[in-house]
Amino acid sequence: MQNGFPKIVGTAEQRIDAVEKSTGNVKYLGDKLLKGMLHAKIATSTEAHARIKSVDTSEAWKVPGVRAIVTGETFPFPIGPILADRPPIAFEKVRYYGEPVAIVVADYPYQAKQAANKIVIEYEKLPVVNSLEQAFQSDAPVIHEQLGQYTKIIDNVYPVPGTNIASHIKIRKGEFGQAWASCKDTITATYSFNLSDHAAMETRSATVEINPDGRVIVHSTSQSPFTIKKILNQFFNIEVGKVVVHIPMLGGAFGGKGAVQLEPLAYLASSAVGGKLGSCIMNVKRI
Repeated sequence: MQNGFPKIVGTAEQRIDAVEKSTGNVKYLGDKLLKGMLHAKIATSTEAHARIKSVDTSEAWKVPGVRAIVTGETFPFPIGPILADRPPIAFEKVRYYGEPVAIVVADYPYQAKQAANKIVIEYEKLPVVNSLEQAFQSDAPVIHEQLGQYTKIIDNVYPVPGTNIASHIKIRKGEFGQAWASCKDTITATYSFNLSDHAAMETRSATVEINPDGRVIVHSTSQSPFTIKKILNQFFNIEVGKVVVHIPMLGGAFGGKGAVQLEPLAYLASSAVGGKLGSCIMNVKRI
């Protein structure tokens, strides 16, 4: 004790989750199966930039256990936490490789995956942007033609219409010209590195259950529970008080689970089956 307070710094303290994790008994969201739960899988785009000419779900519907197939026509409105710049499911065109084009809801995961693989999507290919440098060029293909019409969710975002610049912010501190002129030597170089991503032990997952009283119960492997509530409120007109978000044990995040991506998809999937048969789980693993 120091000054009436227990000494903490410099002492060993056991983590409250150490035993569960070290023995392998900890349960993550993907480990939990509820009675009556349905499962959803995503059919994703095989093109980086293309118009969607047709989405044929006829063969997918023949797979036993399929309860619903959701496409972009169900909710063709753009959403987003900073700039509402894309619909949850691609509508009319895809803007990146792997963009969700359809969601299949079925009794079991293997049925949903099998059905998702049977969805046939016809594309009209469009010019793609292959690098950050190309994206800034004046003659680069424009990925978001309606950039100037998107709703700003926060004030300090400044999209540049007619370009690929989602936000242009100028920061000016000091006299740059004078500083460069006084340098004895200047070096100009270009550096690049391979794509990288956060490597969490647990994949992204979300479950959504819509109760008869209108409450939306969300379980998500997310770092942003309040952003989930905000997005479901702003874009799906659900009262904030009726959105209940649970964040279970996370298998790592490192900032990679801050974006809200699967939760709107899980909500649309649950809505498609009336929300009455339990939750729909969305795994980040691509079809």
